[in-house]
Amino acid sequence: MPTVRAQGLKNYTVVTGEGEIVFTATHPDPRVLMFHGFMRQANHVLHWRDLIEDIGFVHLPGHTFSPVLAETSIEGWIRAFREMTTIFSRPPLIIAESLGAIVAMSIPARAVIAVDPPLSVENLWPVQRAIRRARARGTQVSAELEAMFDAPFNWVLDRISAPTLLLAGTEPLLPERRIDRSPPSILTDDDFAAYAAHPMVESRRIEGGHDLLAANPEGVLAAAASFMARHGYPVRPGVQGGPFEDRAS
Repeated sequence: MPTVRAQGLKNYTVVTGEGEIVFTATHPDPRVLMFHGFMRQANHVLHWRDLIEDIGFVHLPGHTFSPVLAETSIEGWIRAFREMTTIFSRPPLIIAESLGAIVAMSIPARAVIAVDPPLSVENLWPVQRAIRRARARGTQVSAELEAMFDAPFNWVLDRISAPTLLLAGTEPLLPERRIDRSPPSILTDDDFAAYAAHPMVESRRIEGGHDLLAANPEGVLAAAASFMARHGYPVRPGVQGGPFEDRAS
């Protein structure tokens, strides 16, 4: 079962045809869901509960000790999370990073904030390097998980059906280099342009690299505040638990 380091949160399990999906929240019907990325966990983004009211944290299958699904593939995950969304009283706003954002853009939502989601895969050296280092530390990274990055994610552009704000870091992907702190954005300029050309996507680059939810939460919230307000989730950057209105909608 996933573990969290914060009081007042509970783990909720949703049984789907693909297996069990787990999210952590204060109650079983949060208005906002946050998806962490590949080889990360909800503990890396729990500080967002101080920035946004009524938020739940989804655990990707096989991460943070959450169960693996019957099929370890991005399509298997999407099928399971599509089924998960049916338990909520209304479609949630989803904030998601990296591989979690690919899932989020493919399932029902009121709106999506997609943070540095991959598109092309030819130059994903930060991901490949992270996998090698994790294995060197003795961390299990299955071949099935690694294979999720074998093919480009361009198909996600055909799945986007909710208003989407794409946020990417300003730290460039290329050239490959030593990483002293956070990894760079994994979106090339062409990838960013492909997202920006979608009729339902607004796009911005903000200061930072790939792990914006952890490294620059204030920047993400400032960039997303007007988008969230337009879709029924008004928050004030810098104010803990910024108020949500239109609760009946």
